[in-house]
Amino acid sequence: MEETRAARHALSYLFCRALLASLALLPRSLGRAIGRACGLLFYRISSRHRKIALGNLELAFGEAAPSRERARLARASFAHAGMIMADAAYFRRAASLPLDRVAVFEGQEHLLEAAAAGRGVLVFSGHYGHWELVALLQARIGVPFSMVVRPLQNRRLNDFLTRLRGITGNEVVAKYDAARVVLRALRRGRAVALLIDQNVRGEGGLFVDFFGVPASTTPSLATFALKCGAPMVPVFSYPRPDGRLLIRYGPPLVAARCGAIADDILAITRQCTALLEAEIRRHPEFWLWMHNRWRTRPPATPGLSTGRDGSARGALARSLP
Repeated sequence: MEETRAARHALSYLFCRALLASLALLPRSLGRAIGRACGLLFYRISSRHRKIALGNLELAFGEAAPSRERARLARASFAHAGMIMADAAYFRRAASLPLDRVAVFEGQEHLLEAAAAGRGVLVFSGHYGHWELVALLQARIGVPFSMVVRPLQNRRLNDFLTRLRGITGNEVVAKYDAARVVLRALRRGRAVALLIDQNVRGEGGLFVDFFGVPASTTPSLATFALKCGAPMVPVFSYPRPDGRLLIRYGPPLVAARCGAIADDILAITRQCTALLEAEIRRHPEFWLWMHNRWRTRPPATPGLSTGRDGSARGALARSLP
């Protein structure tokens, strides 16, 4: 089995490198169109991911979005995800082009002022818009990232992606070893990127409402903010008709101690999740609906183990001074 896995990983790596190299020979607009077509093809052939996306949309919008509208949003989401993956072929080109040919920034003063305070800055978002290009370009406005990511099982592909993400000066941090590295980065005044919209399995998540349904959510953003006093700056992005990316930074949120630490962590996590939800509601087609966001259920749900899905609030509280 180990040999089979190694061979499969090697073939996947070679296929991805060849695909990106081929796309890079094409105009970016054409490569992105091919990516969207591949995303739509994946919608057709992957019944599992299609069912997850449609189920998530029904859970989130209910009767407010008829089945035909939910299917349209799911297809648009898959197409958007395909475009993002294909666009990786042009990251090196985007890193060298004049910045105003690639993106339009709004609210970047919020980021720059937060970074200038010297306590580090936590930049948060979700798998929404073009999150990879946002990270690539932020270093070019003078605030490079320490990016917390989940490593791929395919080591060679993961190493390639890590090098690609770092071409503008970003540092990639594996989420399993992140705590100490992130704290050091914040204390050095760096920006740290966190995506807060993925399901957290095991005992590490806090259940907060997301589209009115409890979702197991990472408490890391709130924990780091309380630990270091770093401001939290939201960022979202939207593709423009002219091919550029609109990147919008919001006003910083400051974590304050108001009561018991565990309650403060929960309140901050709720606030940031609500802000993300509001943005997704504006443009649901730009979010990754194929992710099984509500997979982990609260411990009160019959048939599930409290040990697997229980809250980590006590452990988080003990980790803070």
